[in-house]
Amino acid sequence: MRSAVSMMLMALLYRLGRRVLLISALMLLIGGEAFTLLFWQPHEQVPLWLALTFAPWFSASFTVLYPAMPWLAIMMLGWVFGDWLTTRQKNSWPVMRVLLAGGLLALICFLLVRGINGYGNMLLYREDDSVIQWLHVSKYPPSISYISLELGLMMVILATLLWLQPKISVNQYDPILVFGQTALFFYLAHFAVLALLSLLLERAGLGQAFLAAALTLGLLYPICCAYRALKWRYPESILRFI
Repeated sequence: MRSAVSMMLMALLYRLGRRVLLISALMLLIGGEAFTLLFWQPHEQVPLWLALTFAPWFSASFTVLYPAMPWLAIMMLGWVFGDWLTTRQKNSWPVMRVLLAGGLLALICFLLVRGINGYGNMLLYREDDSVIQWLHVSKYPPSISYISLELGLMMVILATLLWLQPKISVNQYDPILVFGQTALFFYLAHFAVLALLSLLLERAGLGQAFLAAALTLGLLYPICCAYRALKWRYPESILRFI
């Protein structure tokens, strides 16, 4: 839902240009918490317009987990980076350097916001200095600490993969390529796998979570390979959208 709304809005907003989109995205990311908390407190019902834009809404009838504006800001940043990537000049910064610099800045932002334990955490503060509490950041709605951690890790990982690319041989069965070419299918299928693993594994901290993630990747890899082959066999079918 959040992706659909954001993509529909981006169909209009991309015309504003790279600079306006970047500034707008940063304003939404930095100021979104202040605006949200003017109208919303956890466990309180909010107007529908606020639930659809900035704050989550939990009720017996339906739930809005992903208000559009914070996720739109992330999509704006992605559009700006993609536009720069496709139009950059030969003498511009290397892509790997941009990703690494942006990722490190985002992770520094996460450490500062989470360390200060005030604004930017969307009221989900650390209770102690354990790793679990540092990583227990607000996603509903997304906080500055959550967004900077997720985007920072993603950019650093992408920069590392670009650095490794000339040093390793990549074929069509490379796991990153397989999962990347079946992203939506993987996303939908991983819920079923995690539900199954929850019946077999006990909740026992961060180590168990990493184990569940590794098992999920291992189980879904051959399934995603088979699905990709099926999608390639019928290139004009609806499967190409999944």
